[in-house]
Amino acid sequence: MEGKADRDCKQTKTIMFNDPAILHAFLDHLTEALITYVCYQIEAGAQVVQLFDSWAHHLSPQQFAEFSLPYANRVTEAVRAKYPHVPIIFHANGGTGKLDVIAGSNADVIGLDWSTSMRVARQTLGPQHKVQGNVDPMILFGTQQVIESEVKRVLLEAGPKGHILNVGHGVVQGTPEQNVGYLCELARQSGKLFAEQQQQQQQQQQHNQQPAEQQLVGAAV
Repeated sequence: MEGKADRDCKQTKTIMFNDPAILHAFLDHLTEALITYVCYQIEAGAQVVQLFDSWAHHLSPQQFAEFSLPYANRVTEAVRAKYPHVPIIFHANGGTGKLDVIAGSNADVIGLDWSTSMRVARQTLGPQHKVQGNVDPMILFGTQQVIESEVKRVLLEAGPKGHILNVGHGVVQGTPEQNVGYLCELARQSGKLFAEQQQQQQQQQQHNQQPAEQQLVGAAV
C-alpha cells in the first residue's frame, strides 16, 4: 500500500481511517496467501514456523486488535487444522502496551521484543502462554560478559519453564558470528543456571531454619 518504506505508514493509515473495508479486504487476501505459504513451508520440512507482525509498533492496541491479531489467529487456526503437530510462534514487534491484547493470540508461543519487560510479560500473559525472547539484538555487539549478564537476567525473569531464549526480533546484519554462537551456548547451559538457583534457594531455606531450630532447643533446655 505504501509503495516504499514509510515510518508513518501514511497511505495505509489514511485507508484505515477513511475506508477500513478496503484494508480488511486486503488483509483477508493476504491471510489466505499466508496460510498457503506457511503450509508449503511445513511440507518443505519446516518443523516450527513463526509468524511476524514486524510493523505492529505502528498500531495502537485498538488498531492491533482489529487489523492484526484476528488475521494472525486465522493463519494459526488454519495451519494448525492441517498440521496440528507443528508449533506456531507469533511475534508482534513493538508489543509494549499491547500485551493484554496479545494474550488473545492462539499461537503456541508468543514472541516478545526487547522493549518489553520479560517479567511484566510473564505476569500479564499468564502461565498458560509460552514465550520467546527477548534479548536486545544489539547486545550481541557487546562483550561476552555483557551478553552473559543480559541472558541470565532474561532467563531468570522468564523462569525455567515455557520459555525459548532468543533475541527480541532478529539478528542484525554485521553481528559477530562468535557472539551469536555464544548466545546459543548460553541457551544450552540454561538448565545449569536454574539448577544453581534452586540449590541456592534450598541452602537459604536451610540457613533460615537453623535459628528457629536453635531457639526451640534453647527453650526446651
